[in-house]
Amino acid sequence: MRRRVAIAVRVAAAVVTGAGAAIAAGWAGPASPAFGAALALPSAGFCVPAPTDATYVPRALGAVALAANGVATEPIAILDTGVDPDAPQLAGRVLPGWDAATGAPVSGDWDGHGTSAAGLAASAGAGMAGVSPGSPILPVRIYAPGARTAALAVVAKGIELAVARGAGVVVVEGSVPAAGASDDEWRALVKAVDAAFAKGVIVVTGMGDDTLPDANLPSSLPHVLTAGAATATPSRSAPVNTGPWLDLLVPGEGVTAPLPLALCPVGFGFATGSSFAAPALGGAVALVQASRPTLTTQQLFEVIRRAGTDLGTGGRDDDSGYGLLSLPTALSAAPLAKDTSVEPDDDPYWVRSSAYVKKHPALLTKTKMRFKATGTVSPAKDPADVYRVSLLKRERLVVNVSAADPNALLELAILDPRVESFDVTDDVAEWALVATGGLSSDPQLEITAARSGTFYIAVTSAPAVDPDDAAQTAAEVEPYTLSAYKQRKKAKAKAKK
Repeated sequence: MRRRVAIAVRVAAAVVTGAGAAIAAGWAGPASPAFGAALALPSAGFCVPAPTDATYVPRALGAVALAANGVATEPIAILDTGVDPDAPQLAGRVLPGWDAATGAPVSGDWDGHGTSAAGLAASAGAGMAGVSPGSPILPVRIYAPGARTAALAVVAKGIELAVARGAGVVVVEGSVPAAGASDDEWRALVKAVDAAFAKGVIVVTGMGDDTLPDANLPSSLPHVLTAGAATATPSRSAPVNTGPWLDLLVPGEGVTAPLPLALCPVGFGFATGSSFAAPALGGAVALVQASRPTLTTQQLFEVIRRAGTDLGTGGRDDDSGYGLLSLPTALSAAPLAKDTSVEPDDDPYWVRSSAYVKKHPALLTKTKMRFKATGTVSPAKDPADVYRVSLLKRERLVVNVSAADPNALLELAILDPRVESFDVTDDVAEWALVATGGLSSDPQLEITAARSGTFYIAVTSAPAVDPDDAAQTAAEVEPYTLSAYKQRKKAKAKAKK
C-alpha cells in the first residue's frame, strides 16, 4: 500500500549548536519553563542577542527577496504552538489564532516554536527580515499547551481550518515516521491536503530530522512541498532525512529566529532543523503565489519545487532534492506545459465527489465517443491520475497511453463503477476490470462493458521507492498523452427457428 503513517506528529525541537550561541545578559534559561526540560534543550545557549545581519535569511535565498518587502500575499498559516502577536518583527500582521482541536479562538505561543517559524517566514523590522516580510500570519495551534505531540486528526482539521480562514499557504510544523496510522487517519490527512490543493492552497512541511530511511508524514504525501534544512556551506544538514519526497534544501541549520519576549528578553533564538526550513519555504511559496497569479496550482507547485541550485550530481537526487532554494529562479522560471487534467484527480474519490465532480466531467458520454488528454504523474508527488468515462452496456472502450519519455514507466487500469474511494491510493486491485499488471511506456487496454455506468481510467506512475531497488531515485514529472474511444457493439441477432 502507498499509505501507512504514524498516529502523532512530533514538533521538531529547536537545537542549539553550542559554541556559536551566546547567552543573553540577565537571562538564565531555567527561569522559563517552556524551554529547557520541556523541549529537551540545554538551558544555556538558546536565547541569543539580536542578529547583526538583518537580511540573514533572504540573503541566503537570493537578494530578490529584499525587493519583495512590499508584496502583499495571502496569509501564511503556521500550524504549530501558536504565534506571539506582540513579537516586534510580526507586529500588526498576526491574524486571530485558532485551535485546531476545538475550533476555538486562541492567542499567544506557549512554547516559542510557532513564533520562530512565523518569523522565518515573514519577519520585518528591527533585527532580521523573513523571506516574505509583507505576509500576514495565521496561527493555528495543533500542539496543546505542554504537549509534544499532535494527533493526525488534529493536523487534518488544522489544514482545513487554515484553508477556511483564507490561507494561501499552510506550513505544518512537525513530522513522524510513516507507520501505524489507521485508514481513517491517513485518509483524513490526504483529503485535507488534496482539498487544499484543489482550492489553490499549497501545504509545506519539513522532511524530518530523525535520520530514518522511511517515509515521514506529512512530508511523503502527494501535493506537499517538502523542505530539508541546509547548512551555510551549503549542504544538507546531517540529521535531515533523505528520500524521494525531499524537494528542496532551505537554510535551517543555525538560523536566528524571533521568540516571544516573555520567554526571551532579547526576543531571538538560535534554531536548527527542517521545521525551520519549512516556514522559510512557505514564505517563498507565498511570494511566488502573489507574484505569478496566472500559474495554475500544479504549475506553481512544480515551479517552486524545481527552483533549486543543484548541490548533487546533476538533477534531482534523494540527498538534496532539487538543491538549495533559489527565489530568483522560482520567480522567473518558465512553468511546465499546462496539461488538461485538473488536480487533484489521484483517486475516484476526487473525480466523483459532489464538491469536485464539476471539475472532472465524464470524458466519454452518450454523444462524445472519443477524447484525448495530456497529463503528468510523479512517483512521490502525484502518483496517479483518474478519469471518468460513461459507458453503456456492450460498449467497447479502448484506452492508449503514451509517455513522453520512452524510458518512463506507467501502469494503466480500467476500474469498475463499484470501485471504492481511495482504492487507487491504497493499491486495492479488487475493482480493476483490466490492468496492465506491470509497467510500460505505452500501455493499452480495452474492455466491453457488462453493464451501463461510470467507469474510471487510472494512469499510475512507478512507486516512489522500489523495495527491490534500494538505490532507486524517484523520477521527476512524467508527462503522458492519453487517448480513448468507445464504440457500440451490436447485440447478436437471435437465430431463426
